[in-house]
Amino acid sequence: MANCIHCSNPNPESWFYCKKCGRKTSESKFTTNLYMMSDLGKRTDIELTATTVEEDIKKMNRRNHAKSW
Repeated sequence: MANCIHCSNPNPESWFYCKKCGRKTSESKFTTNLYMMSDLGKRTDIELTATTVEEDIKKMNRRNHAKSW
């Protein structure tokens, strides 16, 4: 059983947010620093483009239509 890190209220059900103060009951275990140290965070083959939503939908429709044939 852990207590809230902010108000020390008991948390026997292990709720994510404290029932008394409404804040997180524990420190975050995952941060952006941990992500960047992971294999997924080290990927360099990700291609970023600037397209509109309409262009993306058109491309997706063309791909889906081509698969159905």
